[in-house]
Order: sequence, then C-alpha cells, then structure tokens
Amino acid sequence: MIRNIGYGLTVLAATGPLCVPAAQARGPNKSKASTTVVDLDYFDAGLQQPDATNVFYGDDDGPGLKLRWGLTLFLSGVASKNANYGSNVSIGGNPVNEDNAWWEHSGLPVLRADYTWAEGGRVFGGASAVYNITRGSGFGDNTGATPNHPEALRLDQAYLGWNSGQLFADSLGEDALQFAAGRMDFAFGEGFLVGDGYFDTGKQGGYYNGVSEAFEKAAVATIDSHGWHGDLFYLEQDQFRPGRDDETRSYGANVHYRFTGRAELGAAYLKTYKSNVPALDGTDIYNLRAKGKPIPALKNLAIGGQYVYESNPKNDIDDSGWYAEASYKFQNTWLDPQLIYRRAEFSANYNTVYYDWSGGWGNWYMGEVVGEFQLFNSNLDVDMVKTKLHFTDRLNGGAIAYRFSYHNAQESAGITSRNFAKELDFYMNFNVNKHLILQAVYGFAVPDDGATQSFPDDQNADQVSHVGVLFATVMF
Repeated sequence: MIRNIGYGLTVLAATGPLCVPAAQARGPNKSKASTTVVDLDYFDAGLQQPDATNVFYGDDDGPGLKLRWGLTLFLSGVASKNANYGSNVSIGGNPVNEDNAWWEHSGLPVLRADYTWAEGGRVFGGASAVYNITRGSGFGDNTGATPNHPEALRLDQAYLGWNSGQLFADSLGEDALQFAAGRMDFAFGEGFLVGDGYFDTGKQGGYYNGVSEAFEKAAVATIDSHGWHGDLFYLEQDQFRPGRDDETRSYGANVHYRFTGRAELGAAYLKTYKSNVPALDGTDIYNLRAKGKPIPALKNLAIGGQYVYESNPKNDIDDSGWYAEASYKFQNTWLDPQLIYRRAEFSANYNTVYYDWSGGWGNWYMGEVVGEFQLFNSNLDVDMVKTKLHFTDRLNGGAIAYRFSYHNAQESAGITSRNFAKELDFYMNFNVNKHLILQAVYGFAVPDDGATQSFPDDQNADQVSHVGVLFATVMF
C-alpha cells in the first residue's frame, strides 16, 4: 500500500508516519570530511552561523563594528541506472526515470555583522539566502521530489544575537553566555535529532545539495562554561508541501559535559507541542548520548552512540531510534587507515524530527542509494562498515558497506521479508585549496525481497541500482 501526499512526500504505509529527508548541506565545512561522529571535535552544538570570512569593514581583531561577507556555490551532477531497482516509480509512488540523471546548482550569499565593546560583550547578526536550480530529468531526483525543473530564491537565515565575550571571563569563561533569535540554524548531538530546520524539495529544488538549514523562527539561550554546554531553545519549522505546508512548533533543553578531552555525555528533551504532522503533534522526545575515548591504552579507539525515545499516547507513538558506533585509526602506517562500524535501529513509527546530513559520507543519510532516496531512518535497521584512507593531507577516500533491513515486516502492505538491500559505496574528498572542495561517490545496491516487495508488482523491481555523483563546493 502506498500513500501519496505530494511531490517527493510519499511514503509506504509500511514504514510508518511521514519521515521524509531533510536538507543535507554537504559543504562548506571541510573539516567534517576527515572526522567521524564519535570524535569529540566533530560538532559544536548551538547556533550554526554560515561562513563569511571576508572582512569589508572594521578591524578583524579589535573592538568596534566588523562587517563580513561570504559566498559559497554548490554544484552537483547525479547519474543513476535502475534508480529504483528497475522501477519507473519511486518507493513512494512518484514517477521517475528508470535511468535518471540531473544536476543542481545552489548559491549561498552571506552577510554577517559584529559589534564588540572594549570592556567586553558583543552583538552580532547575520543573513543568508539560498538560490537553487535543478535541471536534467523532468522528474528531478530519484524520489521524484523536484519535478518540472524548479528554480527558486529564498531567504534562509536572518538573526540577531548577543554574546558575553570577555564580560565573565574570570568566572564563567570567555564567550560563556549567548542569546540569539530569528531565522537561524540550530543543532546539537551531531544532528541525529536536531540539526536542520528546512529541506529543499518540490518547487524549491536543490534536493541533493540541500543547502537550506534555518528554522522559520527560533530563539536559543546558550551557556558554555568549564566543560558544560547548555541550550534552552524554541524552534518553529514551516516546511513547504504542495497544497499545505507542514508546521511544527517545539521547545526544549540540551546539555552536555566534556571530561578533559576524553569523553562527552549529553542529554536533551524536545517537546513538539503543536504540529499538523500527527506523529509530532504533542510528542515528548528524550535523547541520551555519549562518545569519547574511554580506554587510555587504546587512544586511537573512539566509541559513541545515541538513544532517542518518542512518546505520544494520543497518537499511538511509542517509538525509539538509536545507534552505536566504534572507530579505530591506524596511525603511523601507510595511508593511516580508519575503520568504522555502526549499528542503527529505528522502530516502525520513529520520526527523525529535524535530523541533518551532518557532513561526512555515511552519516544520517546512510547509503547513497537507499538512505538518500528510499528509506529515511524509520522502520529500519542498518549495519554499516566504513573504511577511510588518508592519501594526503588534502585527499581522503574509502568505501562504505551497508546491510538494510526493515525493523518490522508489514504483511498487510504485501511486505513479508525484512531484508531490504545490501549497498556498497566508494567515496573521495579532495580539499584542492581554501576555495575549492571536490567530492565524488559511486554506489550500488542489490535489492533483497523486502525492496522488491516495496514496489508495485508490475514494476519488477529486482535490478541492481547504481548512482554516481560529482560534487563541487566553491568558497569566496
């Protein structure tokens, strides 16, 4: 059984409530290409301000007014064969080409302003816009989410804030307190639960580039002091849908503590108190997480994981999602190889809420075939093995193997097998210089019975699916 609710927003009833992808935002943070989600320095929680490194007014180091600008361009080209295992409809029922190709161009202009007082403290603000253009296939991407060659310009971020700077440096520490409000991007916990306030789809174009990030309205109060980080936040998402937008309002708190560079423990509570998405209307969401290097004798071993529990008795939501990951770096050996294993499980009605791509191939969009275009971390179990090789300081790459299974088979929807697909991806990241990053990935997925049964019987969805991508990030 297939439920169709608009461009790219169709889901199998077997996979539970609406759980469509968020924006991926693959650049421009090149540091994420060489770290993993269990590294302590992977992700800084709080307000995520877009890059603007060019100062055009003021002293870069002194007090007073400083104005900066930035411009980042994203260009991707995607080609696929048997995009949906030979079917000419996506897993959600949208029409697509059996062999599909398209390209996307996105532009992200940014303006930022800071005013710092000599005695300490500063006010800041920023604004950014996103321009997307999608060309190639008339159906757009492999989900059919961006048909008819969309092209759009929209305001993404526009916010004001205050930071304590040196005001409490002797007691709480430098930059200990911060408050910001407006249209802005806010994230914590590696983006597993909260990291993206808007995704580009439908008439907005840019499904693969996914540059838009900001919540429609947000307010965040943050403290960073002596290893503690805490956020109190309000988030309001107004997500484009054909016919009627999805609107979700939420509030919550996030906290983590870092132990002397060895480990980090965190927890969060999120209340989606009002939403026209039934799975999120009045839902209580709890998050626990930990990561670090707990074994002194194995300083190259990092482990971590997260657990999310969602409760909404009114709408029969009693679901969870979790992952556990281990990473080991073989240093002082040829190519400094790194080996990563992850196990992730998401129950039948789990909702990803505001999850993000969060940089690095294989993060929360697991699989360039399956995780990018088919299953979006609901009713899903995943085993992932990833290798990373460091050819030079600027060039790294490797391979990622996945095994995907439905968390629960849904015989009422004609799906009797939990086994969905096996996928193998090969990727490359090349930091050419401070202005240019080149990335490439090729992946193929071999369908199991669960995947074939997820498409209409007359589609014969039993072919190996191939996807190849070239991606460029240009920073001014």
